Amino acid sequence: MINILIVDDEKHIREELNYLLSKFDDVNICAEAETGKEALEIVKKIKIDVVFLDIQLRNSKGMLVAKKITDINDEILIVMATAHQEYAIQSYDLDIFDYILKPFSQERIKKTVERIRERTKENKKCKVVSAKICVSCDGKIKLIDTNNLCYIEYKNSQTMIYTREEGYETKTTLKDLELQLDSAKFFRTHRAYIVNVDYIDEIIPWFNYTYKLKIKGMKNEIPVSRNYMKGFKEMVNL
Repeated sequence: MINILIVDDEKHIREELNYLLSKFDDVNICAEAETGKEALEIVKKIKIDVVFLDIQLRNSKGMLVAKKITDINDEILIVMATAHQEYAIQSYDLDIFDYILKPFSQERIKKTVERIRERTKENKKCKVVSAKICVSCDGKIKLIDTNNLCYIEYKNSQTMIYTREEGYETKTTLKDLELQLDSAKFFRTHRAYIVNVDYIDEIIPWFNYTYKLKIKGMKNEIPVSRNYMKGFKEMVNL
């Protein structure tokens, strides 16, 4: 099922999109939002796969809202809705998944849904688990056994891989690393962290019913954000 959030400050536009999207059996309209602020709150609380987002919201810029959404969860696909062709062209430069021009047509919405389905299939096919991952270190390529990998962190525009002994910097994104790792052992706890559950020493209750994790032999604590709480609980049988 494709979970969708519709964001537009005009009620009749939201209703129209809801009607057009509801014709597809594998589409679930999870929520609607009138403002960018409401949209951000929703993607923090529930699992959303795709956001249909108006580029010109009354109280905020759609492009800025899109960036904030992907900062929360970079796996969410953004489909921009606009009445102006020039904005549609600009949206491709900002890594927007798709754009739809107003007024909407059922045929154009169908093409967008088909593209979303294809992307979903591609992501599943790309899941190739590797026992070792490669990282660059002092001009050399180092192979790291994933069994020794404790966690991965994205911070200050850098991806860091931590084992019990050392930390390594890599240019590979968290999303690409996640595809290489065994989902039975490695879990995305936050948009900036992937954790090897075998190395979790303590689960510490935190504010808003979230958790922080202590990793064996390490001082820092790793957050479990609300966006990933349900999956984390299922994984560790909480």
